[in-house]
Amino acid sequence: MKMAIELSPKLEWLNADPQSISAHQGRVVALLFWNASSVYCHNALSDMFQLQRKHPDNLSVLTIHLPKFAAELEQRTLLDAINRLDIHLPVANDTQWTAWQHYDIQSWPTVVLIDAKGAIAGEFAGDDRRKDIESRLAELMEGMPDIPKQKPKTLQAKPKPKVFGALHSPCGLLIHNNLLYIADTGHNRVLECTFDGQVKRVFGNGLPLYLDGASIEASFNRPMAMGVAREFLYVADTGNHAIRRVRLMDGYIDSILGNGKPGRTEDRTVGIFHDVQLNNPSSVSVDQDILVVADSGNNRLCMFNLATQGFSSLVGSGSLGIVDGTGKRAEMAHPLSLSGSKNYLYVVEGSSSSIRTAAVPEGRVNTLIGHGLYQYGKEDGLRKSAALQHPSAIAVDEKRGVVWVADSYNHKIRSFNINSSTLSTVPITQPLLNPCALALDDESLWIADSASSQIHRYFLETEYLSRITIQMP
Repeated sequence: MKMAIELSPKLEWLNADPQSISAHQGRVVALLFWNASSVYCHNALSDMFQLQRKHPDNLSVLTIHLPKFAAELEQRTLLDAINRLDIHLPVANDTQWTAWQHYDIQSWPTVVLIDAKGAIAGEFAGDDRRKDIESRLAELMEGMPDIPKQKPKTLQAKPKPKVFGALHSPCGLLIHNNLLYIADTGHNRVLECTFDGQVKRVFGNGLPLYLDGASIEASFNRPMAMGVAREFLYVADTGNHAIRRVRLMDGYIDSILGNGKPGRTEDRTVGIFHDVQLNNPSSVSVDQDILVVADSGNNRLCMFNLATQGFSSLVGSGSLGIVDGTGKRAEMAHPLSLSGSKNYLYVVEGSSSSIRTAAVPEGRVNTLIGHGLYQYGKEDGLRKSAALQHPSAIAVDEKRGVVWVADSYNHKIRSFNINSSTLSTVPITQPLLNPCALALDDESLWIADSASSQIHRYFLETEYLSRITIQMP
């Protein structure tokens, strides 16, 4: 029986007192090794939180974050992820990868179970392992006290600070009919605003649930990017693994794809919406009857015909990678944002720090900028040498021949000139913390900064940046 190695005192605990394995002895401990940029890890965090709620005193879930990107060494980046993902588990940043090496972890997410006496009792790597973990937990908890000693607050995550502002981690923007739509991600709702920030309507009751209905009765869970066609606003409801739509005439919200659980569905005609499973859909592009979804957790783009109800995989084998090609011969790495016309879309991927194009409906993908899963940077210049660091939003500006990019982990807005294939940094003087959503009108670029919970408007001709104050009715 191999005993668990004690956690290093060098770990940086962000939302809890410093933790140790010995302090939790007498309980089953689950160590979750994860990374903030990995969609698979977002699922694992959700699963482990549900298990912690089910066993509040017999189980202690501790999460060890492993930084992949340079920005993830910064405390503010990880704090933004904790807020955006609504993490209520103790989080440590293992900046030196010490615990990873001590436990000989090979991939994230990985959960290591430690029994009540401090011995390693199981290791579960990869996505969708909740059932296996639950089964092993049941075995380990046999014989434990029926009425366990209540877990002290020093062994739990500290309560998250209350958010008093109108916005909390906004991660989606859309301009339509001279109105600004904001995915108020941390508040689990969508706002309809005037350009000066006056909120006209609120869609969603703010609870992280999966409910259809009238605007104040329905629920979203971490809504992100949006698209609009005819009378509907389409929403990538990321935390519910679903595509929802808002009927703009009366605010009624219903579902068109997804059943609330992550999964993968192959080509089929959709009878009812929950016949299709998605995995962390993060963006949508809709033109007439064709809806394209960035199915981020499945590393693909998929297509849904709103008229015929035909659902199909457009591009991406499902494997995490950056390989050009057509259909399932291509590989993608967590596509996060889409922009463009019906037949030609630009895509940014977080895990490959890339800009790519996708032809619709041919399903052919080509890489414009991107050098590998672990290669990133902040260099300007021609596409062969230019680099990004975990970009999360894109907006095509056909008028200027430019693709605007929210280069999230570099805290910058970048512009890619389509004709010269050159990447440049936009000279914005005010610092951005984590720009993660973009929208365009004729004269300006709108920016959602997740970490500061602010919306900015950047006037393209004058290079003036203004902050929009969101005012609730």
